[in-house]
Amino acid sequence: MPLFMQWLTGTHAQRWHRDRGSRGTGAVYQSRYVSRPIWDHRRYLTVLRYVERSALQAGLVDRAELWPWCSVSERQVPGSRFIADPGPFPRLPHWLDLLNH
Repeated sequence: MPLFMQWLTGTHAQRWHRDRGSRGTGAVYQSRYVSRPIWDHRRYLTVLRYVERSALQAGLVDRAELWPWCSVSERQVPGSRFIADPGPFPRLPHWLDLLNH
């Protein structure tokens, strides 16, 4: 994964600068891609909450489950064709409340 991410971000940065004529004017990304293992239930839920509420945090939606490109919205739609891996730990019963507050 780290090699793929290095290629992806490097290629994207080169194309971004090329298309804007901004070669050498600064970084496209704030920092290097970092991968860290998640070993426990609490840390897993913390990271999952960060990811699933990012559109809400950015002010793009009023509730996390309203962002159509996030797994939390897909889990709320009965009969959805999108299948998200439930992950190694179950979500808490009041997960939507935690995301939205």
